[in-house]
Parts: sequence; structure tokens; C-alpha cells
Amino acid sequence: MDLFDEMPHIESKRLVLREFVSSDADALNRFSHNQRIYRLLPTFLYEQRYNDARVVIERTRAECFDTKESILLAICPRKDPQKMMGIAEIYAYEPRKPKASIGYRISRRYWGQGIATEVAGMLKSYLLDEVHMRTITAHVIRKNIPSALALKKNGLFRLYPGVWEDWGQDKPVLVDKWIYKRRWGNQGPTQEEIEKALAAIKQTQSQSA
Repeated sequence: MDLFDEMPHIESKRLVLREFVSSDADALNRFSHNQRIYRLLPTFLYEQRYNDARVVIERTRAECFDTKESILLAICPRKDPQKMMGIAEIYAYEPRKPKASIGYRISRRYWGQGIATEVAGMLKSYLLDEVHMRTITAHVIRKNIPSALALKKNGLFRLYPGVWEDWGQDKPVLVDKWIYKRRWGNQGPTQEEIEKALAAIKQTQSQSA
């Protein structure tokens, strides 16, 4: 199955990841305007493209899913699937590899409850089992330790530590790139892959110096 053949609907014992609906507008508006949630995230995330959350919801499928740019899903408790707790995202899909990146942002009231870890695991399982992805990546700013721990708990490996990336801020930010490859299983990358990654980082740093 191709990633964009159908809009994902993913469930665990505690959570549901589902498509946004019009009734999410008020919650999404409060969420997307909370700067404490977004202070360690890129400035160009789709839900902040428009000031009105209703417009975001109306255009998400056409501007993200139909264009194969990304998939945005509402994170909800399974007991109350109309209650939005955050946003899960799949983006940067490369079908020939096949490869995709994952991201998530959680409402502050749910921080420290393992939601990010569970969401990362749900996205990883969906991409591996349903879409048969070979590689999953995630980009996390160095300061965002809880997000990094969520990825580590789900078997992603920090293969590219300390990479400078443009996140739409005044200057580049220091980011760790986390990776999971299907062929690694639970073993992680080979020493050769680690050395190649470190060499690539050094080369990038020397070019930008």
C-alpha cells in the first residue's frame, strides 16, 4: 500500500490517531496558538499556516494529503475520540526508498504521561506494518529531551547528532536526526554506518564554516 492511498486511522489501547474534523476547530485554534508547545518546533508547521483553525481543517486534505506533502492526524483518547490532545504527522515521504519522517506535538496538560512515546510507536508500527516502509526518520531540536526519549524508547537511533537545520528561525538550530531502518531490527546501525554518518556531519560542518 502506498502511504497516500488512504487517510490513516490508527488505534492503540489508549489513543486514536484520526483525521481532523470541523468540530476540532476550537481545540486546534487554542493548541496552535500556544507558544509554549511550539517553542522547540519549526515555525512553518502546517497548522500555523492560517490564523483560523477552521481554514486549516478545511484545507488540510487538499493541501497536505492530496498533494502527498504530509499527513496530519488528531491525537485523541480512545475513550473520548472527539477530544484533541495533540497532532501526529507523517511527512517527507520518499516512495522509491521507501522512507518517511514522523513528528508529534502534545498539549501541555498531557506532558509527562507517555503520550509522545505511544504516538511515536503507533506511527512507527503503521509505517512498518501497513505501508511497509524501510526507513523512518525524525528531527528533534537538541533541547527537546522528552521528544528524543520517546524516539529512543521506540528503537530509533540518533545516527546524525548535532546537525544544523533551517527551522524558519533567525538562525539555524542544532538538531539530532533519529533513524530506524527495518533491516536493523533491534540491533541498531552497523559501525560502518555510524562512521559514514559522522563523516557526513563533519563534511557538512566544514562546508558551512
